[in-house]
Amino acid sequence: MPCYRRLLDCATLLTLAVLLGVAVVLVIKHATPSSAFAQVNPQTLPDKYLIDFSSYDGGSVEEWLKGHGYRLEKDAKDRNLLDLSVIDKTFNIEAKGRMIGLILNDSIRLNKVKLVKLTWGINRYPKDVSYSRQVNNEALMLYIFFGSEKISSGHMLIPNSPYFIGLFLCQDDQVNFPYVGRYFREGGRFVCLGKPQPGASVVSEFDLDEAYRSYFKKSVTPGITGIGFGVDTSKSGDGGRAAAFIKSIQFIPDASKTP
Repeated sequence: MPCYRRLLDCATLLTLAVLLGVAVVLVIKHATPSSAFAQVNPQTLPDKYLIDFSSYDGGSVEEWLKGHGYRLEKDAKDRNLLDLSVIDKTFNIEAKGRMIGLILNDSIRLNKVKLVKLTWGINRYPKDVSYSRQVNNEALMLYIFFGSEKISSGHMLIPNSPYFIGLFLCQDDQVNFPYVGRYFREGGRFVCLGKPQPGASVVSEFDLDEAYRSYFKKSVTPGITGIGFGVDTSKSGDGGRAAAFIKSIQFIPDASKTP
């Protein structure tokens, strides 16, 4: 259907794509060289390979996030639309209405990562959404950016970006299938890692190295140059309400590539 026949949907998609494009440009701008995983035992990873919320001890969650290298973009800044809390070392994200937001961390520099292990869940799935039906909304998307090579966004108004993989939990989509969005078709893939019941905490393990090389037809996976928490309920039912939580993100290096 032509874009002018669905002006609201197209504008929403463009807004999200522009937001993501700006975010990844910021990742590139702040990129610095990083060392490899020299002499790292994957069973006893140093703190920089583990992202959790155990150091939060009260006060403003937004300020805590900023103090740990995160930046809030668009509706993520609005507490009337997006409620943020940390309870029992768990980061809770609740969309109170239709919204698009991104919480970006561009200070992460990791090379030779093999796997990512997520402990997370969905308290409330957005209603009537599915990537297979091109209603690309989710309660929580973890974006992982690779390298600094700029790949076309597919739209003249949207900044180009590094390659990225977005990971999410779903109800109606195919698990472990690399969905392609309307924009960033060459450099972005979106993958549902499971279909847990609302409220259930699950552990998802995903092979980033294999996925990157397979999805983008590459022989080598570049280093990770940023992550982002995305929330998009702009086209979902039930007024856009949704809620998710995440306890930890663990990056596991490829032991075969360490000395």
